[in-house]
Amino acid sequence: MKKIEVEPVVREENWDNFLKKEKGSFLQSFFWGDFKKKYQEVYRFCVKKDGKLLGVCQIFKENNPFGFYFYIPHGPFSHDKDIREALFREARVFAKKKKAIFLKAEPLEKIDSGEKSFFRIQPQKTLISQIKEPEEMLKSFRKSTRHNIRYAKRKGVLVEKSKEIDSFYKILLKTKERQGFKSYNYDYFQQILELPGCNLFLARKNGDVLGGIIALHFGSFVYFLHSASDYKKRKFHATALLRFEVLKEARENECLFYDFWGIDEKKFPGVTAFKKGFNGREVIFPDGRDVVFKKSVYLMYKTLKRAKEAIV
Repeated sequence: MKKIEVEPVVREENWDNFLKKEKGSFLQSFFWGDFKKKYQEVYRFCVKKDGKLLGVCQIFKENNPFGFYFYIPHGPFSHDKDIREALFREARVFAKKKKAIFLKAEPLEKIDSGEKSFFRIQPQKTLISQIKEPEEMLKSFRKSTRHNIRYAKRKGVLVEKSKEIDSFYKILLKTKERQGFKSYNYDYFQQILELPGCNLFLARKNGDVLGGIIALHFGSFVYFLHSASDYKKRKFHATALLRFEVLKEARENECLFYDFWGIDEKKFPGVTAFKKGFNGREVIFPDGRDVVFKKSVYLMYKTLKRAKEAIV
C-alpha cells in the first residue's frame, strides 16, 4: 500500500471547493463544521499532494449518557479508497488519544476498517433526481404527484422565499407532535438560515402558512434539510407544490441534482411513497463503521439505545 501523509487542518481555503467539485457532502464542508462548532467540538484532517487536496475528514464530538464518541458524517471523503482508509486510521488514532468510547463513520463510499455500526445517524437510503427543465421534470413525476402540484396551484397556493422562521417553527412543532420525532430548537433554525445557500420556502393560501421547507444549495446539489406541513390543511397538497417550486429555484441557481435526504419504507412508508412520486434514483450508502476503544461502555450504550428504539 502506498504511503499517505495525513495532516491536521486549521483553515483550508480550498476545502469546500474540493467537495463541490468532487460531489462530496455539505456535512463534510468547512462552513457546516464552523456552524456546528457553536454546539460541539469539530476537528479536521486532510490529504494533499503538491498543495492539492485529495481527501478530507471532518470529525464531530458527540456526547452520550456514558461519555462521548467521535462521528464522521458522509466521510472520510475521497474517491481514492486508500486515502479514505488513511484518513480513517488517523481519525482512529486521534479518537483513541482523546479517550473516546468509539469512533463512528458513515462514508459515501466504502471503507473496510472497523466493524459494522449497530445504528445510523444519517439515512442509509435516499433518492437523488436530476434537475431539468420544469416541464420535463413535471412529466417525469408520478401521475398523482403531477395532479397534486396542479391542484395546489388551482386552489391558490403560492410558494415564496421567506425569513419568517416563526411561521415555519409553529408548524414544525405540530408536525413533531403528530409524528413523534425529535427536532432542534428555535435558535438552531434561526442560525441555519444564516448559512450560505440555505433558504426557507413557505407555501401560503389566503395568507395562511400551509407548509415550509428549508433547502440548502451546495455545489451541484440541493438538499431538503427540514420540512413541516399543516396536517389539517393537507387537502390543498401544498407540500407537493413546495418541492416542485424549490426544484425550479434550484435550477435557476445552476444546481443539477436534488437529494431527498432519506427514505425508509418500514419506518416512514407514507413520506417515502410521497418522495418516490418525484422520480428519484435510489441510492444506498455503504454500512457505517465503528472502531471501539471501550468495549464494556460501548456495549452498555448499545443496550440502552436498542431499548429506547424498542419503546418507540
